[in-house]
Amino acid sequence: MTTHRYAPAAIIALLALTGCGAGDSPTVTEAPPETIEPAAADDSTEEAEPEDDPDLPSEDQLHEFVEAIAASTPSALRDAADLVVPHSPAADYLTYFTHLQEANIDAGFTEERGETGDVKDGYEACATYDGETSCTAYTEFTGQDGQIYSFLIEGRKIEDRLIVGSGESVETLGGSTVEFIAAYLNANDTHLLVAHELHTGDARLQMPLASYRGPSGRQSQSDGDWDAWNLAPDSMSHYVASFPGAELGGELHLEVFDEDGWDSDTVVLPTSG
Repeated sequence: MTTHRYAPAAIIALLALTGCGAGDSPTVTEAPPETIEPAAADDSTEEAEPEDDPDLPSEDQLHEFVEAIAASTPSALRDAADLVVPHSPAADYLTYFTHLQEANIDAGFTEERGETGDVKDGYEACATYDGETSCTAYTEFTGQDGQIYSFLIEGRKIEDRLIVGSGESVETLGGSTVEFIAAYLNANDTHLLVAHELHTGDARLQMPLASYRGPSGRQSQSDGDWDAWNLAPDSMSHYVASFPGAELGGELHLEVFDEDGWDSDTVVLPTSG
């Protein structure tokens, strides 16, 4: 059984969607150079000041939302749920990102709080690993009734890159159940991150081996996992598996083994929500 586990800040670089590959050190996400032509002077009119969007929370609350992502603690992310429209793309992203941090904890990782900064039309969340800083931009927020409905991550629409589960689970060995939580394609299209949750029944289970079968039928093994190595009876844990070059809309295949490795079962979880 061969698995790869990421160090905490490297997880942020991959999962916070700056596009680092597995095993790579995080890199700084730099804004592209901008060339702005000087506008012709016009003394007859004055530039109107932008008006606040009544459908959005305040700027302080938008900043608070990105600060929760930078903090990367489940408690801060749960508090941020009050800032988003229920069942919206923003709420779905919090479901995915909170599960991600829970998996980080279950894998035995700890991390330092990240930092935030201002960028055009939004904010960025930054983390430092081995002296390298990785930043992810959250911009162009849209709102509804004073809450966040959606936003862009590194210029990409989250609703085009994220699928969340329906809450249904599949039963496996010893009365254990597995539930698909979310699948997210990172902003540079390098990795698909698939989140699931395992609840054991009356048997101890080893960490499942994960593979992914895409819509075209191509199947590949994960190149990194966040997980507990094995799970005692009547326990639960959060899992995330990383698949390079995979597409949304496929199936997560999990090989589930008992404590001794003699008994096994294959669980297939559609990732279509």
